[in-house]
Amino acid sequence: MKKATVTFLSLILLGALSAFAPAEGTYTVVTNASQLKWTGYHLAKSYEHNGNVKIKSGSLSVADGKINSGEFIIDMSTITNNDLTDTKDNTKLVNHLKSDDFFNAKKFPDAKVVIKKSELTDSGLKVTADLTIRGITKTIEFDATLKDQDANVIEAMADLKIKRTDFQVMYGWKVENAMLSDEFRMEVKLLAKK
Repeated sequence: MKKATVTFLSLILLGALSAFAPAEGTYTVVTNASQLKWTGYHLAKSYEHNGNVKIKSGSLSVADGKINSGEFIIDMSTITNNDLTDTKDNTKLVNHLKSDDFFNAKKFPDAKVVIKKSELTDSGLKVTADLTIRGITKTIEFDATLKDQDANVIEAMADLKIKRTDFQVMYGWKVENAMLSDEFRMEVKLLAKK
């Protein structure tokens, strides 16, 4: 009797969990409802800059509560800054970020994340993906969460820590009094529809 009760409770729990898991299928990223926030850190002067970049396109393939594959393309020509209120300083920084010192947006207008697999963890997903910036591709891992908004809409959120020198984003690297952190952050929210 005890064994039957445990089995019955397990089935109820399994059913409850699958009711909250996103439906299996392929979802197209809704670009105007998705966002990417970047943050860069200055070590010597102890401050950070942040802003946004637009998501150009993307898709996610979902099964068993995981992202099995997918990709999203980032339009580097749309990079903005949010923390500098002076228009001149803001424009200067944005132009510098688009220059060859940083992302060289003219030559490499797109960055791309191609998801290879994900695994369920206690807090969500551990995602393995190929990240391409400035034409250089590296395999990275990052934490993400996935949830359904309704039967046909999902929300995926991820927090990526990127080693910029891996992608030849070299400005200020080991320069006295102008050293930028080797790591910058991308916080991504993708809304996707079946």
